[in-house]
Amino acid sequence: MWYRFLRKDYLFVWLMLVVIGLFYRPLTPIDETRAVSVAWEMWQSQHFLVPHLNGETYSHKPPLLQWCIHLLWRLFGVHEWSARLVAPLFALGNLALTAALAGRLWRDEGACARLAPWFLLGLPLWALWTSLTLYDMLVTFFTLLGLHGIVRAAKGEVHTGWFLTGLAIGGGVLAKGPVILLLILPVALLAPWWIESKPSSGWTRWYLGMAAAVGLGALIGLAWAIPAGIAGGDEYRRAIFWGQSAGRIANSFAHRRPMWWYVVLLPFLLFPWILWPPLWRSVKRFTMDWGLHFCGIQALSVLTLFSFISGKQAYYLLPMFPSLALFAARTVTHPPAAITRRDQIVIGVLVSVLGAISLLLPSLTAWFGFGERVNEATQIAAQTPLAAQLILIGSGVALLVWRPGSLGMGIRGIALVILGTLFAAHLVYQQVGRQFHDLKPFAERLAAVENAGVPIAHWRSYHGDFNFLGRLQNGLPEIGTKDGLLEWMQAHPQGYVVLEYRPKKELQEEGADFAQYYRGSRRVTLWKASELAARGAVLDKLLD
Repeated sequence: MWYRFLRKDYLFVWLMLVVIGLFYRPLTPIDETRAVSVAWEMWQSQHFLVPHLNGETYSHKPPLLQWCIHLLWRLFGVHEWSARLVAPLFALGNLALTAALAGRLWRDEGACARLAPWFLLGLPLWALWTSLTLYDMLVTFFTLLGLHGIVRAAKGEVHTGWFLTGLAIGGGVLAKGPVILLLILPVALLAPWWIESKPSSGWTRWYLGMAAAVGLGALIGLAWAIPAGIAGGDEYRRAIFWGQSAGRIANSFAHRRPMWWYVVLLPFLLFPWILWPPLWRSVKRFTMDWGLHFCGIQALSVLTLFSFISGKQAYYLLPMFPSLALFAARTVTHPPAAITRRDQIVIGVLVSVLGAISLLLPSLTAWFGFGERVNEATQIAAQTPLAAQLILIGSGVALLVWRPGSLGMGIRGIALVILGTLFAAHLVYQQVGRQFHDLKPFAERLAAVENAGVPIAHWRSYHGDFNFLGRLQNGLPEIGTKDGLLEWMQAHPQGYVVLEYRPKKELQEEGADFAQYYRGSRRVTLWKASELAARGAVLDKLLD
């Protein structure tokens, strides 16, 4: 069994995505650094029930990601690379589950199972998130596991199917909260619109089985939530039982966007396949079957329900991407779509033109002169490594001249071009953007201060960005008022203060112990308390 799995050709692309992510991109603030810092604080205290961040209970996410990180730390030691393997391993599981789901939906169509993972790998958002230490690949894994359970129940494996669905709901709750119900339940509720034949036990037992699966999932979630709520206190208990569900859905505290936002964004997320002619030709002549109805209902229900939730981010839609990949794979393979070299022209031209613009833009700007925004792009292009520009141009040209021998080769070729494009983007990021997100130098300076026994405080909100990167043993107390900061500096003149701020042209950092970029154009600085207290004008500007 394992030998057959290792022969899957998409393993190469997955491995390349992981290597690119780990070698060319640091843990980026605030989401990745925060997730690993939560794991670090739990590891330090050896208390694994209630997540903590900066010494306070952390209620924004359940702890499954952190538990998985702890498992890898047990196996390989406390390293950044071992923590960053969790999401890629779940991403690999998602590829395998997607292929296996194709086999369950269409037992007579092996080509669909082989090509669906390649449709996923050809989506830039999916490819990027494969190596990000976040929660989305975990919740996608449990979504797919739940879909497997529903299909098995529909095919007569009632007890096994609903038991698997219940495990998936429980795992999804521990991965990202009750949002898993929105990803799994609608397709089960709408079974009369997609199921191949009415269940022999009738619809009443179908919905009772679904209710039992929800009950099992709830029990799994409560097995953690109840003792964690007791141990974490009243505020933490209210947060995990309310803030992770209705409170966040009804009135999200971040990423609030209009209802139509996902609909407008989706065509861009589906690049390059939305520009691939064989898919559109196949759509004109394909016949809907129960498997396509299943995938379509799952994807459409996720898009619709998430559109009603106030908080929106592009990657929230990742759990519906496998259904879209299965839909596309089935559409182009049943019957097999014809493919020619002309089908690759649009994508090949776009990729090669992107590389050519990056190569020529500095010269064009010097000749003609452009506005400020183009000049900013010109600065990035001027710093772009020649290797990245040649990869883009070469990939696009190769796609233009290459003659695919089969449908499968054509799909794989486009996915490999997207891999090359992502690699080029990481080369650009390494040269141009990494300095704005790599917090390890600052974290190591904080570690040196802490090891010397000197207290450190943080001005206003602190997201735990430096705790793991610096292997800090203590959190940084947050000080939210100017008077409070002045009192702390007076009490700790040899201590240090961390300040984050948006850069101001008139502000001088001379006298700061350490300074660097933070989350793009922002700055983070480390000041000795006595030095900062003596610079009243600078302090006023920093705290403004």
